Amino acid sequence: MSVRKSIAGFVSAAVTGAVLVVSATPAFAADPDDPSFTPTAADLIGVGSDTTQHAVHLLAEGGTVNGTAVPGWNAAHTPLIASFAATGGGDIALPSGSIPRPNGSGAGKTLLYGASNNTDIDFARSSSSLNTAEISAGLKQFPFALDTLKMAVSNNVPSNAPASLTGAQVLSIYKGDAITWDQVGGASTATIAPKIPQSGSGTRSFFLAQLKALNGGVDVTLGQNVAEVQEHDDTLIKGDANAIAPFSVGRAALLGTTLRLEGGWSAQRALYDVVRGADLGNTDLQAVFGEDGFACSTAARSLIEASGFQQLATPAHGGVCGQATQDPTSNFTLNQQVDTLTVLTGTNPAAGKIHLSAAVTASSAPDGTVDFLEGATVLQAGVPLAQGKATLDLTGVAKGNHTYTAKFVPTGGTAFDPSQDDATVMSRGASATAITFTPSTTSYGHPRTIKATVTTGGVAATGSISIKVGTAAAVTKALSSGAASLVVPATKAAGSYAVVVKYLGNATTLPSQASKTLVIAKAKPVISETFPLATLVGQPGKGTVKVAIANSTIKPTGTVLIKLGTKVLVKGTLSSGQVALTLPKLSKGTHTLTIVYSGSVNVATGSLSFTITQK
Repeated sequence: MSVRKSIAGFVSAAVTGAVLVVSATPAFAADPDDPSFTPTAADLIGVGSDTTQHAVHLLAEGGTVNGTAVPGWNAAHTPLIASFAATGGGDIALPSGSIPRPNGSGAGKTLLYGASNNTDIDFARSSSSLNTAEISAGLKQFPFALDTLKMAVSNNVPSNAPASLTGAQVLSIYKGDAITWDQVGGASTATIAPKIPQSGSGTRSFFLAQLKALNGGVDVTLGQNVAEVQEHDDTLIKGDANAIAPFSVGRAALLGTTLRLEGGWSAQRALYDVVRGADLGNTDLQAVFGEDGFACSTAARSLIEASGFQQLATPAHGGVCGQATQDPTSNFTLNQQVDTLTVLTGTNPAAGKIHLSAAVTASSAPDGTVDFLEGATVLQAGVPLAQGKATLDLTGVAKGNHTYTAKFVPTGGTAFDPSQDDATVMSRGASATAITFTPSTTSYGHPRTIKATVTTGGVAATGSISIKVGTAAAVTKALSSGAASLVVPATKAAGSYAVVVKYLGNATTLPSQASKTLVIAKAKPVISETFPLATLVGQPGKGTVKVAIANSTIKPTGTVLIKLGTKVLVKGTLSSGQVALTLPKLSKGTHTLTIVYSGSVNVATGSLSFTITQK
C-alpha cells in the first residue's frame, strides 16, 4: 500500500467541443455499489468508472448468479476491496477524510497522480485506456474484461431512430451535420437529440476516440445540439423518442428493457483497473488485479458476466488479463477455461500410515493428474484420476502433524484450470486396549459396572473411550488413570449383549477397540404368601401372594396360580409385584397348596408350597 495522506485537490478532465449540460445534481443516497463496510487504510480503495462499478463491486463482495451465491474476494481475503460507485452517494468517507465522489474514469485516475494525488485511493476503475497525461504520470492499467459500445435509443416509447446506423451516420449526428432522423435513414423528420456522457467519463473519451477515427483521425467538434448526461443513466433517453447516446452493452443489460441497442456501428473495448506505476510491486494489488489475481481467475468469471461483460483470458491462455500496460488493449481473447475444485482429505488408518485422497470436480469430467507434496517435497507426481479421485498411501510416517498438498495438473491442451488444496493429518502410533467386565454375566434387576482400562506401551492412556452396549447409543467417558466405567442399569432387559469399547485416541495414539459379550440372565423369583394356617367352616381363606427379586427394588410382573394337586383353585395378575387372592371352600382337613409363578421376559418361573387347614 502507498503512504496515506490528505487530498490536495480535485481536477476534472477537459471537455472537447461545445455541449449543453443537462445532468442533474446526484442524489445523496447510499449507492448499492458502494462498499458494505467502512474501509480502513489497510484496504484496497477504488473509485472511478460508472461502467465497471457494478463489476468491481461483485468482484469485491460477491453476488447471486443464476440463483447461486458466488463469493467475492472479500469473503476469504484481506485486505478488503472497497470500491465506491461513481454517483448516488454524496461524498465518500476515506481513512484520511471525506472527499467529493469522483464521477467517471478520468475523475478516478486523476486521484492517482499530480496535484490531486490522494494516497487513500489505491486504484481507479476505467472504461478507457490511459491518455497522454496519465501515461506521463506513470500510471499502469490492468485489463480484465471486454465491453462493447453501441448506440442506445428508447425502448419504452417508439424511437424515431432507424434500426441500424453506420459509423458514418453516427459521426454525422455528433458533428451536427445530421439534424433530423430522415437524414440518417429514419422515416421521421423529428429532430435528433444526441447525448454524450459527462466530462471525465471513460465512455465519453472512448467514444470521442471512435468518432475521431471515423473522422479520418481528426478530433471532432461536437454539434451544438449534443447534450451532456450522466454516463449509462437512461433517465433522459428511455422516454424520448428522439434521444440517442453511446452505451455500454453490459450496462444496458443491467437496466432491463428500457433501451434498444442499435444495429450497425459498434466498438469493442477493454475495461481496466488503473494503479500507480510505483505500486506494481504491491503484492496485494497483484493478488487482485494481476495475471494470477482474483479478477482474472475462472472463479471470478461468473461475477464479471453477471455485470454484463466478458472476462479476458490471461497471457497463459493467449490473452492479456492482468498484464500491466500503458497501451490500449486490442487483444480481446476471452477466458474459456473451466474452473476446477480440488479437495484433499487424509486419514491415519494404522500406525505410521497415511491415506490421502484428492477429489477434483468441475462442470465436466476433469482431465489431468494430481501431484502430492509435503511442503516442497514431491511425494508422488502424475497420479491419474479415477472417477474424479486420485489417492496415495504412505507408510513409515513419523508421529506428529503432517501438512500435505494435492495439485491438480490439467492435461495439456484442455480448458481445465489447475487447482489445489492442503490437508493436515496427524500420524499416530499403535495402542493396546484391555477391557475388563466385572462380572461379564449378571442377572436382571441388579446394576452391573463395565470397567475398561486402556494402556499404551504398558502405560495408562489418556483421552476418552466410548462404550456401546447392544443397540443402545454409545456413551463417551473420559479416562482417569487409564480407566473408565459405565453402569448398566438394573432395568436392562435379560439377554445377551455385544459390548464394544472404543478408545478414541489422542495426539500420539491411534484409536482402537475391543469387544466382549455381556449376558444378563433372568432373575430368580422370591415368592411369599400371607394365607392363614387354618380357616373356620364357612370362612374363605384370604391372602396375598408376593413375587420379588432378591436385593432389588424392581417389582416383577406376570401371573400366579394356586393349585391343589393339578387343579387350579385361583388365578391372579401381579400388580407392583403382588396380588390378593381368595381361596375357594376346601374340604375339612389339611391341604398342601402350590403357588405357581408364570415368570416374565426378565424373571424366571417359580413355585412355593404351603399348607392350610379347613376346620
